[in-house]
Amino acid sequence: MFTEGIIKTYNEEKGFGFIQIEDQKKDLFFHIKDFPNKQQLPQIGEKLKFRIVSDNNGKMKAENIIRLNLKVKEIHSISTHRTSYRSNRKSKEKKFNFISVLIGLVIFAILLPFLSDIYQRETLKRQVAEPTNKVSLSMNTDTNVTSKYSCDGRVHCSQMKSYDEAVFFINNCPGTKMDGDGDGDPCEGQFR
Repeated sequence: MFTEGIIKTYNEEKGFGFIQIEDQKKDLFFHIKDFPNKQQLPQIGEKLKFRIVSDNNGKMKAENIIRLNLKVKEIHSISTHRTSYRSNRKSKEKKFNFISVLIGLVIFAILLPFLSDIYQRETLKRQVAEPTNKVSLSMNTDTNVTSKYSCDGRVHCSQMKSYDEAVFFINNCPGTKMDGDGDGDPCEGQFR
């Protein structure tokens, strides 16, 4: 059963005090640990509702204390402060994660062309070169020479699949751009 009383004394340093109960001569002991809201210190004259229980030494004390004078606004401001602290912390964590992801994407975008180039070179190195007929350096318009390649508009080394194909194109197709130093050896950086 709950009883009502008012705080008569409170020792902040020791965390305990006494409650005056109407129609009783002896004041009732209480401890701050039995208060539901420990951030708002007990005030002398504050009305309380509580249960009277016996402690381990057989003495009577107040427990399950309910603060009747504590205003809803005070409780709300304390809980709002806690909630805003938690939400600020969570939003900082989200910003940190977003920034980390953004930095990772930028680094990936920077490295992607290099990785793609390395992959392309390695793929071309693994291709088997098939032997073809030697073709002279002059433009060959003779239809007797048979080749598995034909001039189809490709002009760059990156479009070639093998060294032999590049040789055919440089020797037979106009406008190729595969022999930068003019020595007749195409795509030197790619196939050699």
